[in-house]
Amino acid sequence: MPLLTTDASNPLGTKIATETDGKSSTVNQIDDTAGIIYQVEGKNLNGANDVYLKVYAGISQAPTVGSTAPTHIYRISAGSSMSVSYPAGLSYTTGLFAAVVETSGGTEGSDDPSSAVTYSIRYTT
Repeated sequence: MPLLTTDASNPLGTKIATETDGKSSTVNQIDDTAGIIYQVEGKNLNGANDVYLKVYAGISQAPTVGSTAPTHIYRISAGSSMSVSYPAGLSYTTGLFAAVVETSGGTEGSDDPSSAVTYSIRYTT
């Protein structure tokens, strides 16, 4: 399923970008303007290996996974989920992108996850 963006009335952001079938390291463009991230959630419930949600904030064009350094990396352990909230928000300029990989590291890691990963990012623009 492609990335879905939804308007929300919530104190943790007015938009929610949700990827429900993240099985590849393909980059999803979430936003193309400036904004603020309020929450990041991920689920790797069926995964046998840890995965890493890489978020690229404040860039104007799609990053190259494995070459472009992400601004944030979130580990989602095998068989579990994670959630991080930023009550004051994390500001970014220009654009917001995300990808899921099975190898950690800054610019390293472009291996596709072995099973579907779900993630969502709450933000405002």
